[in-house]
Amino acid sequence: MPPEQRRAAIVDAALDLLEANGPELTTRMVAEAAGVAEGTIFRVFPTLPDLMSATYREFLSHERLMNRLQAVDLGDTLESKTLGCVRGIVDYFTHIHAVLPPPRHETVHSPTAVCVREAHTERFADLRDWVVDTMAPHVDSLTVSPETYAHFLKALSMGMAMARPGGLTAEDITRFALDGARRKDLP
Repeated sequence: MPPEQRRAAIVDAALDLLEANGPELTTRMVAEAAGVAEGTIFRVFPTLPDLMSATYREFLSHERLMNRLQAVDLGDTLESKTLGCVRGIVDYFTHIHAVLPPPRHETVHSPTAVCVREAHTERFADLRDWVVDTMAPHVDSLTVSPETYAHFLKALSMGMAMARPGGLTAEDITRFALDGARRKDLP
């Protein structure tokens, strides 16, 4: 098997394990899942952190996020698109929160932590761009710019994803985003 295919097969096996078991992987687990000897992994990735960095980079890739977002049912209306955006963002953050290790003080500057932070920054921009593009046909219906609306939806959705179970629903966020919190029937 050519080196790039071997590398991709190892990362794919690690991805499957990561999604099934979380971040506590061993090279032995990955070798078994990839159908290679453990020594093969170390010829491709010098250390387990190198393997995990490559795996996290793939897990947090633009392509994987876009595939998730393309599967979101957005509908045609401002309300259905807002609800779809909220659900898509919540789904994404819930998924990555379940798989990625919580940051620890001693690992803040590790190559893996740096890789994850950089990928998060890039995916935040991708999410913003997706919401902005989704809202473009409804720009005249919004009281804020699509960029501001995207930021607002990301903040609320991320809060919902990280605070489960908090009783907040995607529908609650959609109503609040579109109608605000102030009752309209009061002076």
